Amino acid sequence: MSLPNSSPPAVTMRRPEILLSVVTVVLLAFYYVGRADTIGVFSQGRGWIAMTAPPLGAPAHYVFSFVLLGAIPLVVAWRLTGARASGLGLGLGDWRRGLLLLAIGVPLAALAGWLASREPAMRAVYPLSEDLARDSFPAYAGLQLLYIGAWEVLFRGVLLFGLRGIWGEHPSNALQTSLSVVAHFGRAAYETFSALPAGFVFGWLGLRLGSIWYVAVIHWVVGVSMDWFILH
Repeated sequence: MSLPNSSPPAVTMRRPEILLSVVTVVLLAFYYVGRADTIGVFSQGRGWIAMTAPPLGAPAHYVFSFVLLGAIPLVVAWRLTGARASGLGLGLGDWRRGLLLLAIGVPLAALAGWLASREPAMRAVYPLSEDLARDSFPAYAGLQLLYIGAWEVLFRGVLLFGLRGIWGEHPSNALQTSLSVVAHFGRAAYETFSALPAGFVFGWLGLRLGSIWYVAVIHWVVGVSMDWFILH
């Protein structure tokens, strides 16, 4: 598939090591402190030992994730680049082709959500906030949109658009994909392995369209449709 590149001019990231250091701390905090579940180990003789902080309930988990994954990296990236929002992929980009992508991608995303909902390991993890999802699925879906939006701001926005000016599109896409896969550690293998091709494709589409928001919607539909199918 060939798409013209509608990306805005690449920004110049000063001191990229500062950004990557902040992202490292953010991902550590997200993994060990900001979870909605608990990651641990089980060994003979010692039994089960939790390795992460007590899980956060809703909406604390989603608000904490929004601040960690979205707000903090975005503020740092703005300080280091001086870029406008569109320079980090946060504008509308090529909205006509973006809407076409949504028309094609949303049904496929719902299908992907249905397939994922059939996996026992995925059903053991999701929905992350089952009580809220059962009581008010629209509220749960709204919080998921906040969470997925922050995720896309970090990986496909700050890292991909922010670093492509100094490292190029392909290396930056590989970096953000690698880190997004690492951020899935502790989830089901099905999800973690799927994050590898999805990361590359989402990054490529974001660059072609000049915006992260269209792939963010598709990513969100995969997640909320999977949760819906698990519950129903």
